[in-house]
Amino acid sequence: MGSLKELRQRIKSIKSTQKITAAMKMVAAAKLRKSQEKVALTKPYVEKIYQMISHLVSGDFEMEVPSLLETGRDGAELIIVMSSEKGLCGSYNSLILKEARQFIKRKTEKGELFYLLVMGRRGLDSLKKEHPENILTIEKDESKSNYAFAQSLTNQIIKWLEVGKIGKVSIVGSVFKSILVQETQSRTLIPFQSPEKNHSPYIIIEPEAEILFPELLEKNLIMEIYSTMIESVACEQAARMTAMDNATRNAREMIQKLQLVYNQTRQAHITNELIEIISGAQAL
Repeated sequence: MGSLKELRQRIKSIKSTQKITAAMKMVAAAKLRKSQEKVALTKPYVEKIYQMISHLVSGDFEMEVPSLLETGRDGAELIIVMSSEKGLCGSYNSLILKEARQFIKRKTEKGELFYLLVMGRRGLDSLKKEHPENILTIEKDESKSNYAFAQSLTNQIIKWLEVGKIGKVSIVGSVFKSILVQETQSRTLIPFQSPEKNHSPYIIIEPEAEILFPELLEKNLIMEIYSTMIESVACEQAARMTAMDNATRNAREMIQKLQLVYNQTRQAHITNELIEIISGAQAL
């Protein structure tokens, strides 16, 4: 049991921490709402592009295979990992890194080549230590939007595909289900994963399929990267809001316990002083 001064200092320190975690929770909640709006607006567009490409892939159109963008080749696989720049977001980054390490382990066991493109300092710091020779980098201009960055990243991926540096592309990110539930998953972006059958007999293709197909494939890659980025941001903010809510609640419980100890200690000191005063008076 500490002194009254030490207990007051601890209570004051925890109250300061509680104010910080409560403020961080509010900021994360505001950012989460904006991210949820972006995700809701983006999903229908991504789904429609996917349906159009699936129709072209499964249809009987006379056209050449439009470049490496949708077919890939027997080259190294590029693994894009979506982590966060900042911490204090619960298990968000640890789950992303766990999924990425499992993906890397499967590639390593098969003896397949791979490269890593890690978004976010938290993931980059960890994977750079483990696989420094496999890390690829691309400059991100903070003044640009996530969509502009997705465009520049897609252009760089296409260049790597054309020169044969990579042959496949996969992405590891989070899927936002709710504030309390976020799922981590990995999926293939290149080659394009189309359903076995896609019956859409009333879709009209304009202009010709061989002109439209490459443009759609590039747009699909941009939107897949962009949607994963904004959905990962939403998951990060949801995880941070939950973590800060738990931290605020724990701080409140600690303050209550310390306040009880403080009151008991103070009462004990007062009782001892009264006993000393009474004993002194009786001695006289």
